[in-house]
Amino acid sequence: MTKPTLLLNPGSGWSGTSPFLYTLAYQNKYAHQGHYKENWYLVKLATNGNSEEKHNSNTSRRPSKGSMGDVLSTTNKFAQNTNLDYITSFPYSIDNYISYFTEHYENIKETYSAVCDFSNANLDLPQSFLESISQKLLENFEVKVTFQFRDPVRRFFSEVGTSIQSSSENYNDFMHKLYVERKKQKKLFFYYLRNQYFSPNCEYVKAYKKYSSIFGKDNCYYIIMEDFWDDKQKDVQLDKLSNFLNYKITKIHENAYVPDMGSNAPKYEYLRDQWESDIEDLTEFDIKKSIKYMKHYYNDFENYFGYIPLSWGNNS
Repeated sequence: MTKPTLLLNPGSGWSGTSPFLYTLAYQNKYAHQGHYKENWYLVKLATNGNSEEKHNSNTSRRPSKGSMGDVLSTTNKFAQNTNLDYITSFPYSIDNYISYFTEHYENIKETYSAVCDFSNANLDLPQSFLESISQKLLENFEVKVTFQFRDPVRRFFSEVGTSIQSSSENYNDFMHKLYVERKKQKKLFFYYLRNQYFSPNCEYVKAYKKYSSIFGKDNCYYIIMEDFWDDKQKDVQLDKLSNFLNYKITKIHENAYVPDMGSNAPKYEYLRDQWESDIEDLTEFDIKKSIKYMKHYYNDFENYFGYIPLSWGNNS
């Protein structure tokens, strides 16, 4: 009996993960995520339930009706018959995670080919934890893993911009708090760089090596965000992704990060997380200066994958 496909999409965050989900779930009917884009279940399982509750992180852009609602709404018609208790009740277990997506697949298989988990926090799951759950996952699913990688400097700048707008966070660092309160994205960004404060979302190579060592390189696929949404490369990008998924992908959802317009990004519907992340703009001088602090991420990528994407600032 053929096992259903579970697509894990760890990200990385601020690299077009939302429009990539919309590409697969809305535009092409390949995979459906269930009730939430990011259920954070594996993170909660890995931390014994002590992680930040973020499974409803797409609330601000969630439509209640229409075909896009079938992707974003917690009451979407494809999730209505899937038991939400599996991923909201204690105790957490990998068996509950498997039961949730197994049941969800049975409810969507006439329309979709796979189920998916787009929790960006999965990028930083410990390797030991992934190894501990991998056997059960592979017994029940054909597991595929996709990543989106964006120019490291611009991605991190967007992440800093989002953190500035989070009024719920408490900061002990005086300068950090000052820049957040005054909405100084660029000043906070360079403050981070000078102090080598980076996030797990910057660790492209580490994440890829971790997942590919567990699930196999043949089952892992990354896209360079700027290239995937480049109209000149569209046909090639679609063919490669289709071959990996063994499913014909013909349409790509719009992405507010490509082309990069910073604070003037187009306000596409359901992509508020993108066009609100950059409240200031990086100049070319800023980018060159930033790369000096983040050079090791570009070097790591080149050393492992054998090249640096031409669309990244390190080649500008």
